[in-house]
Amino acid sequence: MTGYRVTRKQRVLFLCRDNAALSILAEALLRELDGLHFDAFSAGLEPADKVHAAALGELRHGFSSLELLNPKSWLEFTSEWAPQMDFVVTLCDESARVDMRAFHGRPQLLHWALTPSARSAAGAFEYAFWQILKRVEDFIAAQRRPWPSLKLPAVAPCAPDACDLLMSGQ
Repeated sequence: MTGYRVTRKQRVLFLCRDNAALSILAEALLRELDGLHFDAFSAGLEPADKVHAAALGELRHGFSSLELLNPKSWLEFTSEWAPQMDFVVTLCDESARVDMRAFHGRPQLLHWALTPSARSAAGAFEYAFWQILKRVEDFIAAQRRPWPSLKLPAVAPCAPDACDLLMSGQ
């Protein structure tokens, strides 16, 4: 079919130090809000053993992909078989210092400086969740590529006699 093209999803990697909370929240939110246009991943410089319980608590209601969330090393995304990223979003100052040349292609680097919360630990996760949600929504609005428009072939109108035959079931 000429004139048609397939648009692949844009790949986004969220990086943080331990990949247990902030980057996990960002991955889950992007996947849930616009998984049709974006493939979301997360990783850490020094990955934790498991996802922080408070981060999962923020995501537990209404998120379909919680079983996909697990801490992993950013080095998994630099190997020769790793998918090429379109965006790498850093969520802490430590991850912002990663050498972008380690990634295949030329992903666009974004840094989301999050405002720390003066609240309790539990309140801090909720505060971070809402900050990341706003950033993800803004990211989707700014970076989503529209799907290619479908070009249907022109259909000649049917002759009155042929339309009558179709309508009568003969």
